[in-house]
Amino acid sequence: MTVPAAHTASPARGRAGSKLPAALAAATLSMIATPAAAQVGAAVSVFSDYRFRGFSLSESRPVGILDLSYDAPSGLYAGASGSVVAARGEGLRALGLTVNGGYAKQLKSGLTVDVGSVYAHYSSYSGLGSSSSYAELYAGVRGKILSSRVSVSPDYFGVGSTLHGEVTGQFSPARHMQLQASVGALAPLGGAYPLVMDGGLRLEWTSGRFSFHGAITTRGGGRRFYPIRQSARTALIFGLSYAL
Repeated sequence: MTVPAAHTASPARGRAGSKLPAALAAATLSMIATPAAAQVGAAVSVFSDYRFRGFSLSESRPVGILDLSYDAPSGLYAGASGSVVAARGEGLRALGLTVNGGYAKQLKSGLTVDVGSVYAHYSSYSGLGSSSSYAELYAGVRGKILSSRVSVSPDYFGVGSTLHGEVTGQFSPARHMQLQASVGALAPLGGAYPLVMDGGLRLEWTSGRFSFHGAITTRGGGRRFYPIRQSARTALIFGLSYAL
């Protein structure tokens, strides 16, 4: 689970599948139709922590995020997300930049298939020790309640090739409210390290252009994958998003 999740999110069409990827997170983008029927969206968010698959990439510090998305009628989509962190004793500093794009198509069965790629780069303020990045190719299937995604990286944060799988369940317990639960596993392709589990629960409530987020994330070990300073394995995170 990623909080904020815009990170692994597929905007627009790809988003619905995990709001968590996007969703679970980070910002519910408002979609505005253009004359060509394409949709664009933008949102700003603040979160108490930036957790990626259970690990804090902001050293458990608050973050601010700007999300942009584009969704074409053909099913093609693209997105970008930039973040800043409240660094200790240094004020706001650049944290990371994530870009992604792909294609989503709804089948006659009602399921939606989604394929794409994502690239993310993080500064030294992420706690990774120095600037670091990763790229992944992903494929997923989502339905009304359940969705799943598999992601493959040729060089995950410089530690080698990896495979990450995630299953997410979601439902709406009340109007304008969404509850999501996810479980994931990261494994090296080659078996050099044991797999690392992650998961969490996320609740989102929307009122007009505002979205309020609350999440609990947890993880296993995995310091070999994430050479960051030690952070709590379980975290409670809060956030607020505003659709522009």
